[in-house]
Amino acid sequence: MEACGGVVGLGVEILNQSNYKVWKSCLESYLIGEDLWDVAKFVLKRSISHDLFEHIIGCKTAREIWETLDGLMNKKNNARLQLLENELANTIQGDLSISQYFLKVKNLCSEFSALDSDEPISEAWMKRNIIRGLNKEYHAFITSIQGWQRQPSLVQFENLLASQEEVLFAGNKKGHNREEKKKDHKKDGESTSNGERKWKKVIKCYRCGKLGRIKKNCRVKLKEGNVADKYTVSHEVEDWENCFMAETSTIGASTSINYEEDWIVDSGCCHHLTGNDSKFLSLQRHEGNDAIITADNTIHSVEHEGLVTIKGSNNGNPITLNSIYHVPGMKKNLFSVANAVDAGHYVLFGPKDVKFLKNITDLQAEVVHTSARVNDLFVLSASISSSYVDKMKTNDGAAIWHARLGHLSMDKLKVMVSKNLVNGLPNLATSELCEGCQYGKAHRLSFDKSVTKSKAPLDLVHSDLMGPTSTPSYSGYRYMLLFVDDFTRYTWVYFVKEKSEVFSKFIEFKETVEGVVNRKIKCLRTDNGGEFTSNEFFSFCRQQGIKRELSCAYAPQQNGVTERKIRHLVET
Repeated sequence: MEACGGVVGLGVEILNQSNYKVWKSCLESYLIGEDLWDVAKFVLKRSISHDLFEHIIGCKTAREIWETLDGLMNKKNNARLQLLENELANTIQGDLSISQYFLKVKNLCSEFSALDSDEPISEAWMKRNIIRGLNKEYHAFITSIQGWQRQPSLVQFENLLASQEEVLFAGNKKGHNREEKKKDHKKDGESTSNGERKWKKVIKCYRCGKLGRIKKNCRVKLKEGNVADKYTVSHEVEDWENCFMAETSTIGASTSINYEEDWIVDSGCCHHLTGNDSKFLSLQRHEGNDAIITADNTIHSVEHEGLVTIKGSNNGNPITLNSIYHVPGMKKNLFSVANAVDAGHYVLFGPKDVKFLKNITDLQAEVVHTSARVNDLFVLSASISSSYVDKMKTNDGAAIWHARLGHLSMDKLKVMVSKNLVNGLPNLATSELCEGCQYGKAHRLSFDKSVTKSKAPLDLVHSDLMGPTSTPSYSGYRYMLLFVDDFTRYTWVYFVKEKSEVFSKFIEFKETVEGVVNRKIKCLRTDNGGEFTSNEFFSFCRQQGIKRELSCAYAPQQNGVTERKIRHLVET
């Protein structure tokens, strides 16, 4: 009845817990094709495994069996849906090809939609999930596609990515083959240039059919009748890339930039640069350790220098450049304005073009601003020949250095200047006031001085608790308890770990000071802190005949004696 997990004579796998969708589609097609739908009960029972058979024992017809299995297998499983959602969120391309990656995501989305028919996964959501997991070498290509006004369907999107995959694979393979050929030629005693020439013979141009170059470097113009109606994969990819390299026409000669042939005029470039060694008429090893730092802080070393000829625009005379740096890794050819000026030319940038002038006899124009040259750069704010950084340093005032040094006091800043304790610190006029320091040390105006004062020691004792400190002491203390005699201003300081120790410290203070002075404490003035207003504290003071005075809420000035004493201890 069963053979190799399938039904003999049907070519259908036996139904189990994981293959219901495939089993249903295959078996339904078979039954309809063989005109067996009316007698399908027997066939259905033959194609069900033993662990599922008990679910259909009571079914009378094939329809009941079918609906029972459909309800059993297609019921919504929230746990499985959550697992599928997590798996989709964590799915990335990795080492998978584009087709394998798409198939994996499609299978997960299909199973998700089958379990939750009320909210099936849309094509747009599936596409976003696929983009999220693609490898980084596709990111630039995806960005270009997302800029299209009409977005491709999922099938078209897969075909586009598959085409890009072939292009990337071909480029990597050519680069690998080039390196291998170079190594082989060097081993056989042949030069690298000969190896590259042999390698170039293998390349075929898709435009003219000749060997040794590719389409984007081909200058042969074909008639419309010779152009193929159907483009190859490489044609399509180049068209997409060219859409994003379009530039506004400036001098009517070209509407796009050919970054392999054209040179970009750059006033911020210190030297003529190119990464293409095939442009050089002559090439020699560069002596020295010069390096180029690009905008993304990548360092590229200069390996060669040589002679390059640039074809002039509008049938102009060709331009010969000497000592051009060959910098592997540079994607564009940069023409240095500084080098052109050193060669005796004047460079004039206009709204639509840039002109290189020589032997100027009459130039009339209104000079709006003159910028100085600092090394090989033209700096807008630079002046005369002094260093740009040094120029900025001399303009720094005392307020700037006061802030740089953490709001150092002006007196200490004077000492640093007079004793030359900091290299490069200029002479400063240190009479300025710092507004921030004034705000930081500002405090309320004090109350009018009290006209009443105690007449003997211990007639009035002020007390307050300071803390907790952000950093405890070596012994773990975080609070400081003060007792100040109003008559003598003598101060006692006790260190405590918790506020609950204040009452016991007061008893200790009372016994000590009354024994020394031989007088009783008559009045104790504190704030409304809980450590001073407990029932235990008040009860003890009543028993000992000590009067209690509490400052008003939000009026620490009434207990200003200890407040000022605490500030004095903290700041000294």
